[in-house]
Amino acid sequence: MSTRDLDAAGLTEPHLRAAYAGAARYLSRRNSAAYPVTRCLLPPGKRPYWDAILAFSTYVDDLVDDPGAAPECRVARYEGYERAFFRLLDGDDPWDGDGDGVPRQRDGSGVAAAEDGRHFARAFAHFVRTWDIPADSVRQFMATIRTDLWVTEYPTFRDLERYIHGVCAQGSLWGNALLEPRGEEAAGKSAAVSFGLQLTDYLRDLHEDLTVGRLYVPLEDLERFGLERGELQAAAEERRMTEPLRDLVRFQVERARAFFDDAADWWRLVDPASCELPRQYVRLGRNSLEQIARADHDIFRGRPPHHLANTVWAAGGLYWGYLRTTGRRCARRVTGCSSGGC
Repeated sequence: MSTRDLDAAGLTEPHLRAAYAGAARYLSRRNSAAYPVTRCLLPPGKRPYWDAILAFSTYVDDLVDDPGAAPECRVARYEGYERAFFRLLDGDDPWDGDGDGVPRQRDGSGVAAAEDGRHFARAFAHFVRTWDIPADSVRQFMATIRTDLWVTEYPTFRDLERYIHGVCAQGSLWGNALLEPRGEEAAGKSAAVSFGLQLTDYLRDLHEDLTVGRLYVPLEDLERFGLERGELQAAAEERRMTEPLRDLVRFQVERARAFFDDAADWWRLVDPASCELPRQYVRLGRNSLEQIARADHDIFRGRPPHHLANTVWAAGGLYWGYLRTTGRRCARRVTGCSSGGC
């Protein structure tokens, strides 16, 4: 995070600058390749807020999914962080650093969050207030993501739809607010992107999710194609496609494609200075989905090298998006100068 970004966002208070900088460092560690290029698709003044959204969402997800912690420990950490965050959002900062680098509540007890977690909470709470994000949206996100602590499957698509809407679509709506939409229609487009991306990821991560005991394909869809969860588990472990599984994947691909089609013109409905980010998200999501289709819907075929190739391809696409973005900004600056605007 550069001081230029912080200055452009109007962040002058030292503790807020530290909070946003902490979010950027965390994301750099977690997504060292794609993260810097992605954020560069936004104007400098919006990049810190983007960091706050991603860092907070990722950290909360980590609290719920931490494989190194017992379930009861994850519950305690999550609930402690949730309580602390909403106190902060209400204007009462529950963290009072005592100099040892460990965040503590005012009663002196330890909080279930690391130093990073304190930064993310402060940055995200500031983003919520600055961009008028409804508190109910944040509460819906927190309430829904905590269900990952005990829900391991979804009987119907309606059940999965509620989960995606609560966890993923809320984040897309926060991002949409940051992009400064030009009408109410943009919100629906942003939510459609999140559905398309999640349904695609659920296919690509099927084996990984089943390994930790979770299934994000509705049971009614398994039944539709004559499958049971045990058969799906065995096929995933053996990386073996069966015809019923291929038909299931084809069905899910068509469902995800419809969401991407709905979201295709999201970028046209936001501030032109920020439009490249939603354009690239939809494009890369579609590309990932079409790779599955081109592999004859075999989600196990050649995944590791294919995944690497896609990473390189995606980085190239984001780079050209960045050039288009900076080109438009330079053109606006030149126009402004030639007309006396500088």
